[in-house]
Amino acid sequence: MLDAMKTLTTREFFHSPGLVKSLRPGQSLIVTDNGKPAMTVTKAGQRPRRTREELEREAHEIFPGRRPKINFTALIQDLRK
Repeated sequence: MLDAMKTLTTREFFHSPGLVKSLRPGQSLIVTDNGKPAMTVTKAGQRPRRTREELEREAHEIFPGRRPKINFTALIQDLRK
């Protein structure tokens, strides 16, 4: 698995950050320090978007009872005072 990843020294990593930008989402590169792996950098992909129905279903699974309605705008305005 590590053979397929690109390997950079710390100097190359800090002097050419464009190499990270050129990675595809999910691809990784290993940054070495004195020949030993120091860290692995993986480019993240886009977060999956969830619909309102999915969020409401998840909230109902976490707390199946009745939930009081809360006006968060008024709550935040009260906190700012």
